Amino acid sequence: MRRFVVTPERGVRVVDGLLTGLHEPEASHLLMLEAVAGPALLNRVYAEAVRRRYRWHEFGDANLLLP
Repeated sequence: MRRFVVTPERGVRVVDGLLTGLHEPEASHLLMLEAVAGPALLNRVYAEAVRRRYRWHEFGDANLLLP
């Protein structure tokens, strides 16, 4: 089986957006989010989540990231 790991360096070619939950800043999952949304948008999303006191991994948390 061949694995494909999405990272900012590798990038993506066919994604218009991504629906995802919130993850801690140290989570490797953020590399995929950064590859799709870019670092500037991802930083703004997380700053807003912290400002509004969103909880990580709570039921119903979701972000729609569009470039």
